[in-house]
Amino acid sequence: MRARSGMTLMELIVGLVITGVMAAMGTAAFGSIIDHRRVIRESTLQMERAVALRETLRLWIASGTVAIQRGGVPRGSTARTSTSTSTTGTVVSAAVASGDEITFTTSAPNPAMTPSVRIRLFIDADQSTPETGLTMEYQANTLTPLQRRQLDPAVGTMTVEFLDARTHQWFSASQAATISPTAVRVALFPIDGMTLPAILQLPLIFPMLGGAQ
Repeated sequence: MRARSGMTLMELIVGLVITGVMAAMGTAAFGSIIDHRRVIRESTLQMERAVALRETLRLWIASGTVAIQRGGVPRGSTARTSTSTSTTGTVVSAAVASGDEITFTTSAPNPAMTPSVRIRLFIDADQSTPETGLTMEYQANTLTPLQRRQLDPAVGTMTVEFLDARTHQWFSASQAATISPTAVRVALFPIDGMTLPAILQLPLIFPMLGGAQ
């Protein structure tokens, strides 16, 4: 018999079908790889931001002096944000906070670019401000206007507690003036329906021996 050369039409069609199926599978696999790389990249960036924020908060508070609330409600909890113009310029009042807040004077590097600045950390619940979530307010000195900066909009709750030297128990910030605080603990939690990297939800604890106002 004479050896057959070439391919029949049916063989060609089958070959094209198999090639098409393999190409489709390869495209799907490649797309899956791209999607996974995108997820990994976004997760990595989110974790890097969380680590940077936690380290910044740790450095600010560890290098500062925490203010103890002396009676009344936390600063900003009932005050309304207002912006008015006078002969001396624009005056901005403290924003309304939701829940606990913490105020401290720090010597660590800060947005005010001054060696000593007073910083207020709180959850912004003021509808008149563009900031949401974890927010900071700071003022380089009494001659400069109050500045406000959003730190993380996904943070919905912040708890601030103080360790009593006598009872060795943690008390809320509103009770800090009635105890002898030796440490402060700050914890962050996400807004309902959102998530925070686990590292941001680990409490930050700082000693206060001689470091409270």
